[in-house]
Amino acid sequence: MPPAKAPASAASAKPAAAAPSAKPAAAAPAATAPAAIPPVKPAAAMPPAAAPSTAPATAPSKKAVLIGCNYPGTSAELMGCINDVHSIYDLLTTCCGFVKEDITVMIDEGSGMQPTGKNIKDALRAMVKAAKDGDELVVHFSGHGTQVPSDDPEEKDAKDEAICPCDMNIIEDDDLREIFKPLHDKGTVKLTLIADCCHSGTLLDHAEIIIDGPKPGGPPPPSFDIAALQGMLASLSGGKEMPAGGPPMKNRALPFNDLCGMLTKMMAQMGGASAGKTATQGNISSSLTSLFGADANKKAIGMADYMGAGKAAFALYQAATSGKTDKASQDKNVGILMSFMQNLCGSGAPPTAGETATSGATPNAAFSGSPAAAAASDGNAPAKPPPAGFKPPQHDRLSDDIGILITGCQDKETSADARPAGGKPHGALTNAIVTVAKQHYATDPGYPLTYRNLVIGVRDMLGKTGFSQNPCLECGQKWADAAFVVTDK
Repeated sequence: MPPAKAPASAASAKPAAAAPSAKPAAAAPAATAPAAIPPVKPAAAMPPAAAPSTAPATAPSKKAVLIGCNYPGTSAELMGCINDVHSIYDLLTTCCGFVKEDITVMIDEGSGMQPTGKNIKDALRAMVKAAKDGDELVVHFSGHGTQVPSDDPEEKDAKDEAICPCDMNIIEDDDLREIFKPLHDKGTVKLTLIADCCHSGTLLDHAEIIIDGPKPGGPPPPSFDIAALQGMLASLSGGKEMPAGGPPMKNRALPFNDLCGMLTKMMAQMGGASAGKTATQGNISSSLTSLFGADANKKAIGMADYMGAGKAAFALYQAATSGKTDKASQDKNVGILMSFMQNLCGSGAPPTAGETATSGATPNAAFSGSPAAAAASDGNAPAKPPPAGFKPPQHDRLSDDIGILITGCQDKETSADARPAGGKPHGALTNAIVTVAKQHYATDPGYPLTYRNLVIGVRDMLGKTGFSQNPCLECGQKWADAAFVVTDK
């Protein structure tokens, strides 16, 4: 039977309570053994010499980027993320009509393409650039999520959500917004983002969809018998009973202090000027740019530019007030500085009468080459980046029609890296998605599995197997009852 109707508020929605059973709840069942996957996306095959003339040149395509980070050998090590990539790869290729040439795989083992921050962003940008009207895109991330506080310690509660690549070059929601925004101009492109990590809510700035059951007339979402699930779990664990008190697992949240510790260690290994630096809340942006330069996340680069411009302005101020130039030159340089500082701080305040007389003056030779003077003269001084947690105006956000986000949990919850005794480690969300989808395709092959019903089924399964996390669906109403990753080949 279908699960109980979710509460009106998705932020507090919980799956229906499971019927009592003789044994305690245990970890979610591992999905069917997945097909082997190549560690790196292979080169696309050359088209046949005589392609049929009737084949449309712009036929819709299906492409995917699958990312798994186990962080081996670090304090953040997980166990199930690479297995998740194998499972999703198997689902897409055996049930959903994807071909291996159109799937980019990045996992942090072996010698293939590593899931670094730069590689992930490059792969996503390439997929978006090649997308066209009617295409279906899937992005799956399995690993740690984190929350990054503002560089300003006074902003105690403001934080940005981010995913953690294997090199800790974090990717924030601002970065994803910039990467996916070109899809606005590409017609109807269906982008599915599955984030099997903590702190994955609002990564695309969408309103959360209220999950209140399937539409009338459709089949109910997949339902699971707890006794059957326990039998499957026993077989996966070699017949051993799972320990009481819930499934063995580790959550996929990387605390900010742990992130800072890993960045500090990396800077020490890099050497140079950053060798003795300790990453903290007050210098997280400069720590990231020290390590990753122009490949750091958007907000870190913006803060580095802002701080660098501020230092240049101070240097100009010192030179202008040093007394080493005549009064007229000093007035000119102070005017340049005032103009620069207005641009830098984004104050927009008009200059005073005294400043008006000098703000447009040409700097003398002593300052003509300084970054501050150049920025002041062309009006390009960088503005201070917005604080952590800031969401841009609606017109600057992704449309609700761009992207369908399935999150691992709600904002105040954690996503599980499940480790069943004797079974394969896996992400609770990914395993539930694959299990629900495969069961649906097997029992109702002619009826589409909607995003809404998928998430309802996933919540039902996780609730019955002892996981407290509540995955959410964030997208426009247009997609809530659309088919999840269409299966036609």
